Amino acid sequence: MNRFILDGRYGELLSFYGISVEEALRRAELPGDVFQHKSPVMKEKEYFRFMEAVGSLITDPELPIKIACTNQIESFSPPIFASYCSKNGHVCIERLAKYKKLIGPMVFEVTRDNGKTEIKLTTEDGCCALPQFLVEVEFLFLVGMIRRATKEAINPVAVKMQKPIDAQIIADFFKTAITPAVYNGITFFDTDLAKPFICYDESMWNYFEPEMSRRLAELDKDDSTSARVRSALTELIPGGAYAVEDIAVKIGMTKRTLQRKLSEENTTFQKQLNHTREMLAIHYIRNTDLTTNDIAYLLGYQELNSFLRAFTAWTGTSITEYKKRLQ
Repeated sequence: MNRFILDGRYGELLSFYGISVEEALRRAELPGDVFQHKSPVMKEKEYFRFMEAVGSLITDPELPIKIACTNQIESFSPPIFASYCSKNGHVCIERLAKYKKLIGPMVFEVTRDNGKTEIKLTTEDGCCALPQFLVEVEFLFLVGMIRRATKEAINPVAVKMQKPIDAQIIADFFKTAITPAVYNGITFFDTDLAKPFICYDESMWNYFEPEMSRRLAELDKDDSTSARVRSALTELIPGGAYAVEDIAVKIGMTKRTLQRKLSEENTTFQKQLNHTREMLAIHYIRNTDLTTNDIAYLLGYQELNSFLRAFTAWTGTSITEYKKRLQ
């Protein structure tokens, strides 16, 4: 994976806890405006350097716990939220393992044996050393999410780290000793992971899964131009300036280069515009009380009937029927 899109709110989260994002970017030798973009992009090594820098700025040993257990952190990104809505811990970990690359350049290797499930945190090539701060936060977040989702004090059976930390407060959170190992891994009893999540919502998974699968497939391409176009469209459509020329400027390409790259991905600008409008329309209908007229306006339609016809073409049904199915 050459690069991935980092959730822009990550910078806000760090700033909230008093961590200087600017200083972390400087120490990681990254541009100072990374988080000013709508869709911040980092390469694998850049991300690891950034996380190493963040860890170097932390003086409070309790801060990794605070960050990992931030209130409503499960809504931080679609893959995390979809995992939080799982039936139980097993399904949650399975979903995280599948879509982990949408969150960061890491891999969950999951094995089950003798009534236990171990999650090994590694990279695609398995040879890149993960920053210690990143390992801590990943394991703290996973335990915290399972506890919140089950409303039970579930503790891991074992926690292994390549560079065990000295802070006792982290081990106290796990209620399990942290042991040195040749890899980073965390293990749970299968009986604990089988406990039901009180936040189980299969409809939310059905809503998020198609788009996450689409994004996952795009990550394997050298230049995810389609994803960058959709991200730019999401930002610019409500303002009305979303012509192909506007998008080309937004993502730093000429119009000709943009169209060529889209063609190489077997798509066109119009297809990406239609797809983005469809996704936004469904989002607005499912998650807001906006009127149909308001949605049409936000999607850049000058006439309501044009939007109504487009929606029927996308979904095979009218907006009225679509809303009835959601009831």
